[in-house]
Amino acid sequence: DCVVINKPAGLLTHSKGAFNPEATVASWLQPRLKDGLTGERAGIVHRLDRVTSGVMICAKTPSAQQWLQKQFSTRRVKKTYYAVVSGLMPHDHAIIDMPIMRNPKKPQMFRIGRSGKPATTEYWVRGDNKTFSLLELRPTTGRTHQLRVHLLAIGHPIVGDLLYGGSDADRLYLHAWQLELTLPNRQRQSFTVTVPKAFRTMIKT
Repeated sequence: DCVVINKPAGLLTHSKGAFNPEATVASWLQPRLKDGLTGERAGIVHRLDRVTSGVMICAKTPSAQQWLQKQFSTRRVKKTYYAVVSGLMPHDHAIIDMPIMRNPKKPQMFRIGRSGKPATTEYWVRGDNKTFSLLELRPTTGRTHQLRVHLLAIGHPIVGDLLYGGSDADRLYLHAWQLELTLPNRQRQSFTVTVPKAFRTMIKT
């Protein structure tokens, strides 16, 4: 019914237009679909940004797609990420509660705004040095670019996030570490993808 993958950084989740010859998670999934599940986004129930790596779950049947989409829309999925950010955090554990809206001057970006949609992110510091901090992040809402916008807003952008004020690096240091959800067979389960070694190496150095 489902397939769980480790999406590499640099790979699109799905095509953005009617024609796109680039390989995506959706195009990889196409030959694995069953029971007449069709369409360019068939089987895709959530997404990771192109520059983000980590765990994703996809559906292979129409009923599984409907079930998983409901899990995400009703916020029954627990998502946990790891990120390396600039600077030392003011607290070892905190909650960022700031509404997010599309940036009217740059439509491809988002920003904090009073008229935005509610967005909440909880974080824990899992390591640091004089320059960077390694964070465990748990968003309780699923706004586009939420983690990137929230961390920029508190003055600690993600390393490699050139779109949102991060320092230059070989990649965006954001990784989807764990998904916990209820599968179509009604069993609650979690799936984990190991955090890349480069994340901890940056903290050690």
